[in-house]
Amino acid sequence: GIAEKFCVSAEEAGNAKITAVASRDAGRKAEQKKASKWAEKNAPKATAYESYEALLDDDNVHAVYILVPTASRKKWVMSAAAKKKHVLCEKPIAVSLKDAQEMIDACEEHGVQFMDNTMFMHHPRLEWMRQRIDEKSFGKVKHVVSSFTIPFGNEKEWAESNIRMNVDAEPFGALGDLGWYNIRISLWAFDWEMPTAVRCDYLETTAQGVPVTCHAMLSFKDGRSATFDCSFKGALRQWVEIVGENKMLSCDDFVVNQKEDSAEYTIGEGGISDKALTFPKVSTTFAMSGKACKSNVRLIERMSSIVCSIDASGKTAFDQSWLDTSVQTQRIMWALHLSGAAQGKWVDPATV
Repeated sequence: GIAEKFCVSAEEAGNAKITAVASRDAGRKAEQKKASKWAEKNAPKATAYESYEALLDDDNVHAVYILVPTASRKKWVMSAAAKKKHVLCEKPIAVSLKDAQEMIDACEEHGVQFMDNTMFMHHPRLEWMRQRIDEKSFGKVKHVVSSFTIPFGNEKEWAESNIRMNVDAEPFGALGDLGWYNIRISLWAFDWEMPTAVRCDYLETTAQGVPVTCHAMLSFKDGRSATFDCSFKGALRQWVEIVGENKMLSCDDFVVNQKEDSAEYTIGEGGISDKALTFPKVSTTFAMSGKACKSNVRLIERMSSIVCSIDASGKTAFDQSWLDTSVQTQRIMWALHLSGAAQGKWVDPATV
């Protein structure tokens, strides 16, 4: 699970350690035993608390990772901020744009860093890709197309019991769990420009209305666009193609590496042969390897570095860009959700 993955990542990070873990239901001895058993396996040096409140009262805890269901995140982000704990939060960060903004405002007010757990943002490959698409020879970015699908929704047990299909806990379904990444890579490719309008089709939903398969479009000024699909019922795909005026960039695993210690992307340029008998394409693949490719570790190291610098200075000089990108992504997702609920009506994200 994601909690276990986080423990492995923190163990590899050079500037962080897991000090405490807690169980969800307060006031039950069984919960502390449950937390202790989990800690013994995944974080043996951590203190196990019977409640989240008790963990937040621990002065040895500087930052918290909040991975409760989306419907519960606001409560614990607000509580953590009030206790001066820096916050790493799962995505989507809230059940509404209003709640998300209130969470971010609370972190700003209390001088704590907020960051969402979108790991690929911390991969050095992304910096390399930025250099390529900013080159004059690439041309202006015209279109971004991406997909993120997983097949588990085809399994009856998963579809009936997994929390991602629970409307009360995860109302955005595939759009929030998977589409968040598509939205983020699209915004990144357009250098954080806001789209002028967005639309989304919920092609499959549960009986309670949880989105299972979504197709979406983001429209930008000057005829530029981004499209994506996300689903709980498709073969595992996690690719993106960024189309420039002259060249294209493609990445087959933009969300999570296919290989633990290596990553790559491809730059392509097509052409038309004499008499148009063939359409030849020249492709160059760029690869990197090493520990730096572990974006899950890099995220924790970056978050810890910010937290350490704030705590050392005694000031509230957090990195505002991470708060801004979280709210921007939530805004686009919220607008797409409103569109999906209205059978694909175009929505201006600036007005939601």
